[in-house]
Amino acid sequence: MAYTDIISLADAKNYLRIDDGFTSDDSQITGMINASLRYVEKFTNHILFQRSKDYLLINGCAKVYDFPINSITSPSDTEQTKSFTYSNFRASQNEETLTLDIGYSTVDNIPDELIQYAYYKLKFYYFEAKDDDTGKGEIPEWAEDSIHQYKRFIF
Repeated sequence: MAYTDIISLADAKNYLRIDDGFTSDDSQITGMINASLRYVEKFTNHILFQRSKDYLLINGCAKVYDFPINSITSPSDTEQTKSFTYSNFRASQNEETLTLDIGYSTVDNIPDELIQYAYYKLKFYYFEAKDDDTGKGEIPEWAEDSIHQYKRFIF
């Protein structure tokens, strides 16, 4: 799966009210789809499509904020304990890397608020805040609030 499987170019153009026949901005819009969904992932640590990812083990331990965690790929003797916002992993002291299968397996499993925020971010990118009713060139606070509830790591 890829980001464009979550928000297709056709869906993005429909959301932005861009005619299907207008193709000059297609590569730019595709890049904005990727940027919007990547932003959601980085901000929330919700991984939007399934993939394998490596984590550094320090003294056989790792704290992983990414969600959802589907399975432990290696090392096979790794133990996982879950907390509200992260998972702890403990493996053999001689292991340096933890490999996990992470991310939502289907688009239907992704929380709607995350996808809707990505659409809003896409609109912001495309129109460069021209339609922003705050006049400050920022995404409105209500839109930011919708994504904050999914954030898994807070300083």
